[in-house]
Amino acid sequence: MSPQMNPNYPHMTSGVNNIFTEPLIERYGVVNVIWPIVLIRDNNIHSYLYEVNSQCNINRLTDNHPISQAGLTNFYVDYTKNPRDIIPPSKELEELTLGEFNTSYKAVLGPTNFNSVDLDYVWKCGENWKAMEFTTLWVPLKNKQEAERLVKMFVRRPSWQGQNGPHGIRTLIDASEDLELNYWMVCANSVRGVSNKLVTDGNAYWFPLTHENINRIMKGDAPVNSEFGTFKELIEWL
Repeated sequence: MSPQMNPNYPHMTSGVNNIFTEPLIERYGVVNVIWPIVLIRDNNIHSYLYEVNSQCNINRLTDNHPISQAGLTNFYVDYTKNPRDIIPPSKELEELTLGEFNTSYKAVLGPTNFNSVDLDYVWKCGENWKAMEFTTLWVPLKNKQEAERLVKMFVRRPSWQGQNGPHGIRTLIDASEDLELNYWMVCANSVRGVSNKLVTDGNAYWFPLTHENINRIMKGDAPVNSEFGTFKELIEWL
């Protein structure tokens, strides 16, 4: 498989934002907040990786993970340690740990047999697992109608315009279905030109991340079952 395209910002699969993880950990406990990476081989989901690296240490070696309905394996690796043991051991995944890179994403940038995408935030809520994909917009989310207009413009994003459309998002949806996650897309404003600095006194818009809703956006329609509120209300919704 050819190398993945180099990212245009430092860590495409990197640490998570404390503005979300802190309330999640406070509400549900640190053992119930995780960051799964979906490993892809031959254009199919191969397994799930729970890694620790210098940008993100939220994952732990534990069995408290959503269960794959397809019987896919959960792997764990700590990139801050040497040697980097894969648990459970896997000859297939050794190529992700033998270089000098310090994250699995940097590993798959090279000529490996794997690609990867990550589920931004996943947490256990009662007996079920909830997840969200987070994206930022710099145009103010003044009201729900404006938010829907902006979301319908997602089709203009380069990641949605390939031969297979929004293939990465669809892979994440497939993974969420396999793991039985209640999966949402969350949109909020960032300071223009600073994608990781969020406007916390603004608004947010979120909707179920399903193939149906992606199909609607691709056709120019707004997602169904969406929510709109202040950023504070979003945090309370988590």
